[in-house]
Amino acid sequence: MLGILGKVLISASFSASLVAMVFYFISANRDEEKTLKIGNWLFAAKAVFLVAASGILMYLIFQHQFQYYYVFNYTSLDLTPRYLFSAFYGGQEGSFMLWILISALLGFGLMKWTRSPYKAPVLFFLTLTQVFLLSMLLGWDIFGLKLGASPFRTIAEEMPNAPFLQTNPDFVPADGSGLNDLLKSPWMMIHPPILFVGFAMMTIPYCFAMAALWKQKYNEWIGPALPWTLSANVALLTAIFLGGYWAYVTLSFGGYWAWDPVENASLVPWLIGTAGIHTMIIQRKSAIAQKSSILFAILAYVAVVYETFLTRSGILGSSSVHSFVDLGLYNQLLAFMLVVTLVGLGLFFWRYRELPSPDKEAKILSREFMTVTGAMLLLILGSVIILGTSSPILGKLFVENPTPPEISFYNNWSMPIVMIMAVFTVLGQYLFWKKYDAESLASALINPLLVTSAVTIFSIIMGDVRNLYYMVYLFCGYFAIVGNAWVMVRLALQKPKLIGGSLTHIGFGMLLVGILASSAYNEALVDQKTANYNAAVERGEVTDEQGFKVTQKEEMLVLNLDEPVLVDNRYTVTYEGYELDNRVRRGQQNYKIKFEPVDGGKPFYMIPEVYPMLTSSSQENIQWSVDPDVRTGLLSDIYLYVGGSSYVQEQNDRIAENSMMQNVAARDTVDEEPKVQTLTFNPGQTIDVGKFKIRFVNYAKTDSTGLPPNTTIGVRAEVELIHPASNRIITVDPLFAVYSQNGQSYIYSPPAMVSEFDLEFQFTQINPQENSIELTVTGLEEEYEPEWVLIVADEKPFISVVWAGTFILMAGFSISILRHWNRERKKNNES
Repeated sequence: MLGILGKVLISASFSASLVAMVFYFISANRDEEKTLKIGNWLFAAKAVFLVAASGILMYLIFQHQFQYYYVFNYTSLDLTPRYLFSAFYGGQEGSFMLWILISALLGFGLMKWTRSPYKAPVLFFLTLTQVFLLSMLLGWDIFGLKLGASPFRTIAEEMPNAPFLQTNPDFVPADGSGLNDLLKSPWMMIHPPILFVGFAMMTIPYCFAMAALWKQKYNEWIGPALPWTLSANVALLTAIFLGGYWAYVTLSFGGYWAWDPVENASLVPWLIGTAGIHTMIIQRKSAIAQKSSILFAILAYVAVVYETFLTRSGILGSSSVHSFVDLGLYNQLLAFMLVVTLVGLGLFFWRYRELPSPDKEAKILSREFMTVTGAMLLLILGSVIILGTSSPILGKLFVENPTPPEISFYNNWSMPIVMIMAVFTVLGQYLFWKKYDAESLASALINPLLVTSAVTIFSIIMGDVRNLYYMVYLFCGYFAIVGNAWVMVRLALQKPKLIGGSLTHIGFGMLLVGILASSAYNEALVDQKTANYNAAVERGEVTDEQGFKVTQKEEMLVLNLDEPVLVDNRYTVTYEGYELDNRVRRGQQNYKIKFEPVDGGKPFYMIPEVYPMLTSSSQENIQWSVDPDVRTGLLSDIYLYVGGSSYVQEQNDRIAENSMMQNVAARDTVDEEPKVQTLTFNPGQTIDVGKFKIRFVNYAKTDSTGLPPNTTIGVRAEVELIHPASNRIITVDPLFAVYSQNGQSYIYSPPAMVSEFDLEFQFTQINPQENSIELTVTGLEEEYEPEWVLIVADEKPFISVVWAGTFILMAGFSISILRHWNRERKKNNES
């Protein structure tokens, strides 16, 4: 019933949007206030219907209504409330709902703060985008033509031909598939909502630009659109940061950016949006760049929709680890992208001749030239990334199975572009606030250049930088920091509220420096033997069996339990075992690695995790995943993850053995006999056996339950099985009894099982004179193999500079938002 109600509410929301769009269109054409108000009421009704539908979906999730496919597919009984909440937007359908909800909320802000003549056309285009987004949730079947995928469809509707539904149409799963283990992270709880805030906000400059073209008012729209564009960029930047930090502390590739299509989906709109901010500012300041401001506002949202198409249509399913599952929305997403693009660019080129053009070309040493050039560089960088992201699609024109570009493609193209951008940020800031000619500008830049050169040379020496390209890159990054800081200090002394731009550029420069330091000068922490081997590889002295030179260095390190290893001549590293923890993920192991600085510094522990990916594992084949641990520092981080362990090896061997046993059983052959050992203990004695310690605590009483008739002696032994690697102690109490039957005495000693380690304990004998007992243990390994763990540990210098640069970027944008918003608020109050 609730599912049907949810479908009706989404359909009602879609219908209300369609009608609202008609009224907004009429209002925009006739400048009618009455039709505008009707459109607003319909818009509000649409939002209410969607909020109600979202509430129902949330209720179904928290009530574990697994008959609904979305609930079954993204939740499970073991999820904590916070992850049940995030499961709401864990799938395509829920994420669309969140996107629309945020966009609807922003629509109310536009109703309040947008002035005529832009209000009606802006709301028309906003509603147009919502119509397309809502259509993705309809789940309508019109004569075989499917429109959207409803979050309220049942399993029976999703899989009508499933065999289990043929026999039991009312089948309801006892549990769900669960949320992807990688998404069980606090960072992933807040990353998607903020990303969709950015996507929703980026719609608004598009709507203003379209309204400007519609109403042929090409200048005034900049005022209200600029704060929204800045806010969209801050939201996207925050989402990019959260996504990057999540990747850094959750995934094992050792970085924060992998140029994945989903990552690029947020970066490209941010780059083009930033380009638009530059041209909007120069348009507001100098009444030029009307064409580029409108064009960038359109392209930024087109980039959002295009990247949405790439990541949700399934077209890049084999190229991205983050792409959504294909829901059959390809045609709808394609139509959405084509409409947004063709309407936007079509109207732009329709009005192109009417758009103002500057009377004369700007001088090179002018703020107009520098600002527009900076915007163009941002556009070029965004275009390169789009080209790379789209290459698996474009490549199909030439080959059957094209592969995505290597990371080096993005790095090789982006590095020279950002170096030029870094230089232009300084020149642009100097020329933005004061007029210079070539001579006076050169004179003004002497001090920043001297400081930049000194800092660069110092860094080259201290960091042992020998790559000329990196030296130039480093100089450009420092120049952006120092040059913009020079301008910012001057502005802060005169008009502090104007420092937003220069502060943003300082953050950009810090990002460049931090990215180079943390990526190119990443150092593996290994022992001396491995370090010597790596040095030999560097010298070209190592060859493989075929005589070819080995170029790959060794970065892994094996640690045996409780055996310290000197690493990088700076730390004594000891593996102290692992702990099984089922609270967040079933079968998760937390490994305890102790670091002791040899210089007498304070020891610390790192706790990397390994766990079976529940969504991709089975009883016959466990897919293991890792969760690294990161020790953050001001100057460097230590990044560590587990590449393997004896526990993981045992689990894999056990699965392989079980599989083999099944096959052998099928051939009716005999399996190898398990190992049996007999051990003698005195009370309180502990014996080390392989990876275990076995302790006979003492005798224990037993009641008559379980004893055979005519028992003359019945006693239990309290025995502790200690597993030091996992710090677990398991107590068993095997029974020893003597009973008589037909005048004969017999011994009864049933096995006590420890299924976790496949062991059996039998209390087989008592020696009263020696005060000892005899235990027979079945399943112990004949040869002891030490517990071990394979780790990969890296030291990442100055990664904190990357985060600091991002925060400064956010701060700079935020200061600009406040300044432009206050100006716009005053205009609203005056009107």
